[in-house]
Amino acid sequence: MLIPCKRTATQVSEARAAHEGAVERIWRLLTSGERTIVVDSPPGAGKSTLVRELTRRLVGDGVRVPVVVQTNDQADDLVGGLVRELTEAGLSIEVGRLHASGWEPPAGFPRRGGAGEPLGRAARSAVRTSAKLAELSGCPIVVATAAKWAFSPGETFELGIIDEAYQMSAASLVRIGDMFDRLLLVGDPGQLSPFTVADEHTVRSLSAWPLSTAAGVVLRHHPSTPVVPLPVSWRLAPHTAPVVSDAFYVRPFRAGVDPGVRRLEVPTSAHPAVKSAAEHGWGLVELPSAYQPRTDPEMVAHLVDLARGLCAGAAVTTDERRSRGLKSRDIAIGVAHTDQRDHVRAALDRAALPQVTVDTANRLQGRQFEITLVWHPLSGRRDATAFHLETGRLCVLASRHRQACIVVTRAGITAQLHEFPAHEPVWLGSDPPPIDGWAANLSFLDHLEKFRP
Repeated sequence: MLIPCKRTATQVSEARAAHEGAVERIWRLLTSGERTIVVDSPPGAGKSTLVRELTRRLVGDGVRVPVVVQTNDQADDLVGGLVRELTEAGLSIEVGRLHASGWEPPAGFPRRGGAGEPLGRAARSAVRTSAKLAELSGCPIVVATAAKWAFSPGETFELGIIDEAYQMSAASLVRIGDMFDRLLLVGDPGQLSPFTVADEHTVRSLSAWPLSTAAGVVLRHHPSTPVVPLPVSWRLAPHTAPVVSDAFYVRPFRAGVDPGVRRLEVPTSAHPAVKSAAEHGWGLVELPSAYQPRTDPEMVAHLVDLARGLCAGAAVTTDERRSRGLKSRDIAIGVAHTDQRDHVRAALDRAALPQVTVDTANRLQGRQFEITLVWHPLSGRRDATAFHLETGRLCVLASRHRQACIVVTRAGITAQLHEFPAHEPVWLGSDPPPIDGWAANLSFLDHLEKFRP
């Protein structure tokens, strides 16, 4: 017997209208000449889709558009998406991919004149790659990482688009800021902030913290900057979005699909947390309170057992397109540390589950799965450090799923938060985080209590 998720009725058209209204507001601000604009996007709100759409519109108005991304993977994905959409629209626009001298195109990248790419001849002819900005002078769109733009001086642009602006540091923004008369910054304020492994005390005496986010430093120095929130997450379901919105975001958002459209069906013999996740979108597995090494073997075993049960073949996932059996590749396990990842990976391989993804929050940013299993960052610890309390880390782990999230932890985290007050120094001149890590953890745990089996 399968347990279906409860269903109610609502109007997807309302979510679509809200999203399109936000996009049109951004467009009006762009065309009115605003110097800086910040777009706040919740998880799965379509940041990349927005960047592509605005880029196409700007090019249609005769504007040359430089796009700043944070990693080569993001740059390659954006170029591929732009080329596909331009080709499908029948537009002959050459996209420039500015890269470092050692860059190698990934498999399937739409290189100009290449062979074997799946995008077709027209798509291949619409890309030009170069390590020199001057060689891309005829391209209406140029995409590159912030690091590469910093080494490409000599040209200024009317408008620049920064993708993942909360992932970009203030130091990176300073290096390229004088290239653009105006800026559109798009990002997710709930993501992990830029970080360093160096001693912060050596640079905290500066008037501005170099690891502030690019969006944050723009808002601080240009307080009149319009902030446009995208109001809809297309990844999270209606029964999971409210928890993430309430715990981790200042500006609330809603899910973009009807309740009941996304459903997870599991056998009645499934683990109680799995059944809770199927019905409510959230599950909680709480092991007995204990101080354990960071690679807690019991936690590893429970995570692998849950993944094994989900991969047994009886679970069914339903979304807007179809119903199908849940596959091991649909599942991800999120952890805080690389040694935790390595132990879980080894246990998954021993359990013959090589396609289940396991990685840290830093590496899971931007990815999505049907179901996520989360090793709570504070589980089994004696303290509550800034690293483990960072809002973005828990937010990323708790927002990668389309269907359900199951949190595995040891009991006692609430007491741990109350018993170990923050010992991190307060830095004068620094803006406080929009959502305090202590408050986010407590709010998230309060929500999870409702889904205790």
